[in-house]
Amino acid sequence: MRIIDAMRARWRAMNPFYCLGNPRPDVLRGMRKWKWLNARRKEGCTIDPSTEVRIEGQEGDTRLHMGINTAIDKGCILWLGQDEAAGRISIGKNVYIGPYCFIGSCHQLAIGDHTLIGAHSYLITANHRITDPELPYGSQGYTGGDVTLGRNVWLGAKVVVLPGVTIGDNAIVGAGAVVTRDIPANETWAGVPARKIK
Repeated sequence: MRIIDAMRARWRAMNPFYCLGNPRPDVLRGMRKWKWLNARRKEGCTIDPSTEVRIEGQEGDTRLHMGINTAIDKGCILWLGQDEAAGRISIGKNVYIGPYCFIGSCHQLAIGDHTLIGAHSYLITANHRITDPELPYGSQGYTGGDVTLGRNVWLGAKVVVLPGVTIGDNAIVGAGAVVTRDIPANETWAGVPARKIK
């Protein structure tokens, strides 16, 4: 018996709910996930083990970049989709992503240095296509645009950032806001849809 087979058998015995034949092969699990987490920790990142990384298509190391001292809290999901353009996520240094955030990209999603993202926030670069009403929306692929957060941006809890939005440096977005258009640097926005308040 090979060593890897013995390790897998031991792992199955310890955790009866674990499935090496994962029904979602795009989700990092088991040994792949721990290898990925350890590599990020060696780069100076702090990532909670409950973080889910979903990667469609090629391996994520070339499409998911994190700067030093990035911290990702528990329950976050990082999703890299594959459509006409492969998604990419670039996270700067000293970034904090709060608990239970969803960060998904079929395009380019960039988060600048020293940015704070509050709990339960949702950043996405894509929406489902709705061009053919005869087909299910889930099978029509994605459409959208790049999302960019500048340096030192602060998103409150439960902020939604929609595709094609750019948020400038030093901007603040209030809790619960839905950002549908660009926010200039050094401004504070809040509301649904988000509007300038200061």
